[in-house]
Amino acid sequence: MALGRFLLSAVVLGRLAVGHPTSKVLLRRDGTDGDDIIIYDSAVAEPTRVPQVLLWVDSDGKPVETATEDVLLLPTSLALGHNLASAAKASVTAALSTQTLLFPTQAQASSTHGSETTAAAAPLPPPPAPESQKPPVPEPAEDSNASSQGSRTSLQASSTHGEPTAATVPDIPSPKESHHGTQSDQSGSNSAPPTSERYGISYAPYRADHQCKSKEEIECDLAHLAKQYSLVRIYGTDCNQVQNVYSGAKSHGMKLFVGIWDPDQVENEANIITSAINGDWDMIHTVSVGNELVNNGKATPEQVVSAVKSVRSTLREAGYKGPVVTVDTFVAAMAHPELCSASDYCAINAHAFFDKDVTASEAGQWLRKTVGGVKDALPSPKNIVVTETGWPMKGQRNGLAVPSLENQKAALSSIRQEFSSTPGDVILFSAFNDRWKENNAGTFNTEGFWGIIGASHCGQ
Repeated sequence: MALGRFLLSAVVLGRLAVGHPTSKVLLRRDGTDGDDIIIYDSAVAEPTRVPQVLLWVDSDGKPVETATEDVLLLPTSLALGHNLASAAKASVTAALSTQTLLFPTQAQASSTHGSETTAAAAPLPPPPAPESQKPPVPEPAEDSNASSQGSRTSLQASSTHGEPTAATVPDIPSPKESHHGTQSDQSGSNSAPPTSERYGISYAPYRADHQCKSKEEIECDLAHLAKQYSLVRIYGTDCNQVQNVYSGAKSHGMKLFVGIWDPDQVENEANIITSAINGDWDMIHTVSVGNELVNNGKATPEQVVSAVKSVRSTLREAGYKGPVVTVDTFVAAMAHPELCSASDYCAINAHAFFDKDVTASEAGQWLRKTVGGVKDALPSPKNIVVTETGWPMKGQRNGLAVPSLENQKAALSSIRQEFSSTPGDVILFSAFNDRWKENNAGTFNTEGFWGIIGASHCGQ
């Protein structure tokens, strides 16, 4: 790569949040494009080679190019005075990591130790983080006044806690004969509640101008979704969305997967949900606490587990007896199985598009193998529900993964075929193109183009 550009390394799994790279010791990359990119990581016990999506940025932090390359993680004990060549030969291959790191170029790196120079990340501004499923819209009055009495659980993450590292993530094995054996008939610690034999769909009630959709526009959207899906997943409580989506889902015979979004407002949002549902808990399939909080470095596993327990207790007192889970990426779930252990079933987001070696027609097989890998990482059997999976229709290619309308159809067909016997264990992402999101090179400029139906005709 040419000098004058910086390398921001981040595995892109679903929607990626850019973190702070200053907590890692990094090796300057002096050689040609064929040389190893080496990172010294205190969490790595042995040399470990991992694939990562690498985002090159200019001196102003602006993304200029995305590429996928292998990265060599080395223990910090090898940082000085050790033979890197022999370390590289001893390396093993691991699954994708979720680190976000910044590599200084030759001009900015220290030269104290010659070819093995290490340097802290340069203090460049990070590129914009990909948008989450919840845009920055103002809270409506009825939500802001619904704060609960009593204590509030906070998931404020310490800056010392980053994302799961590759050394703690096991490889994804080949699929077994069946990853969907007989599950418990009872809801609770091991299984999701039964649904009709149709897939779920994720939905965001926002307009392209970042404003909240009206109750009538949401009703219109759900009328279209109910023709193909039995479950609708939402992510937060702003825009009065719980009450509005609940009303539309009920009128069209759909179940509702509701979410608590804000890591500092979990108790408050739990009470907003309770108020909106008003005792009609049979409509609620699942309540989730957070979306990819650990993967994105917004909370530690311990904080998330504590929040799940707190929310479950609050909702049980309100009469809800169904599943309470936390949703995170499959990488985070494999690295921190306690997230699944604390949940009433294991809820993961997994997108084949972010694996550069997977074509659209292989998305279903990839997802099956991924689910199998998560199952093998859990300390005890637990049902796994894929809470996000899909394929973009527009954007930049990621190796063999190419976004297009034709490939989106091929990927969804592959997923539906692979999970045809258990459609209730899969929530597809997403209902409509989310034009309120901002695209960026970190996610191959696909952010707004995952909509299965395309653009919503019920309010833009």
